[in-house]
Amino acid sequence: MRITNTMMRNNSLLNMQKNKAAYNKYLEQYNTHKKISRPSDDPTIAVRALKYRSTLVEIKQYKSNINDARAWMDATETYLKDVNGRMEEMISYCTQAATGTYSAEQRQDIVTQLKQYAHYIYEQNANADYAGRYLFTGYRTDVPMLFDKSQNTVTYTINEDLDINEIKKYQYVYGQAEYDAAATADNYALAASKYQTTHRIQLSYDNCDDAAMTLTYVDSSGATQTVTPTIKHVVTKNATPPGTDKYNEHLNPQGNNVYYVPETGELVFGDAIYDQVRAGSDLKVQYKKTDFEKNDVRPEHYFICSATDNVTNETINYTSAGTQAINYQINFSQTLTVNTEGCNSISLSVGRKIEDIINICNDYDVIEANLKSVEKRIADCDEGDTTTLANLNELKNQLETQIALQKQVLGDALGSGITTCQESQDRLNIALADHGARYKRMEMTEEGLKTQEMDTEEAKSENEDADLGEAYVLFNQANLLYQATLGATSKILGQSLLNFI
Repeated sequence: MRITNTMMRNNSLLNMQKNKAAYNKYLEQYNTHKKISRPSDDPTIAVRALKYRSTLVEIKQYKSNINDARAWMDATETYLKDVNGRMEEMISYCTQAATGTYSAEQRQDIVTQLKQYAHYIYEQNANADYAGRYLFTGYRTDVPMLFDKSQNTVTYTINEDLDINEIKKYQYVYGQAEYDAAATADNYALAASKYQTTHRIQLSYDNCDDAAMTLTYVDSSGATQTVTPTIKHVVTKNATPPGTDKYNEHLNPQGNNVYYVPETGELVFGDAIYDQVRAGSDLKVQYKKTDFEKNDVRPEHYFICSATDNVTNETINYTSAGTQAINYQINFSQTLTVNTEGCNSISLSVGRKIEDIINICNDYDVIEANLKSVEKRIADCDEGDTTTLANLNELKNQLETQIALQKQVLGDALGSGITTCQESQDRLNIALADHGARYKRMEMTEEGLKTQEMDTEEAKSENEDADLGEAYVLFNQANLLYQATLGATSKILGQSLLNFI
């Protein structure tokens, strides 16, 4: 085969170009500290680099999500623990009031303190927000837990599940003797107060609508029973003479009767149906409420309900209370529920029980005031008016008896208040335990992400970063080879046929 000068020159230039490419490659590695400068240099390294970089971006986003989740959960835990502390103090106050003898002023101080604690729990904690979003309202983070003003233009139809075990024995004072200038001692004796017992359960709201209620439960045989309670209104003292059958009639159903008292928001059971219901399960009620005061809890945050605008007749259905989990993605294919709903942690029964205690204390104060009034009448009465004195002394005896009975009722209510607070604490502690477990999982995930980030950074570095020592050696080799190529080529191309002619 004939080798020409042109062939030798072309081959030499080609080899020189290859050596220059290698020389440039290692020079760039040494200068940039990277194995490649463009994807075409090594597609495998380029693909891996994209994967590692994408992974690191995702990890950083997950860490950012964890920081947001931690802030939300820290705020939630702060408020829940505050509620728990307030309940501890309420239990302490109820215990003091139940075991001690207090004047009307001291009793009023305790009641006022309990009332303020109840307001604090719902208005400051249940209605708490973080960064403009309400913590305990599920998906509706822009809707407050409480009504910010009174409203009576929307009727809520509320479906409430009741715990059958919450149907408690309720003691109350039946009948009341009051001063009447025409009354005799026998009249006062007929109006004597009695200590009676019934069975009742409180709904989550009072001042409900005067509309039919539906009550269902599953009896001991497994069959669903439906009852329509009889609506009974509270009869005021001025509307009916004390001691008559009408006064406190709403607390005295018979047999299979169930009374629904809209004003107080309670169901009262006759003995026969009480035994049937207590032997069953799944007690549910449906009732309506239109008049809400400022700082009442909005029903949609606690119950399956519907809200009908009485002006436009537009109806909104709320069906997901208690199941509105706000999830943050904190790792690859891993989500974390960051919120705790109020209906799963803060019971409405505490506020209702405090209202009940307040009403009993107010009745207690009225009876004591009546007794003081009668004692003053006795002191001012003419000693010779034996008939009037006898009548007044009989009234005094009846009022003293009523005070003793009312004191027992108050003691029972305070004891029930302790139980209610403790049960609410149990519910709250379950929510806190669940919150703590999720928080711990978040922390473990964060530690895993830190390790994963370090491993990915290391793998990314091994894939992309050049070994400077190796690059320097290869650069020197390429340089020597290139210089040798230039020298050899200059000798070959320097000779031609003319040199031999």
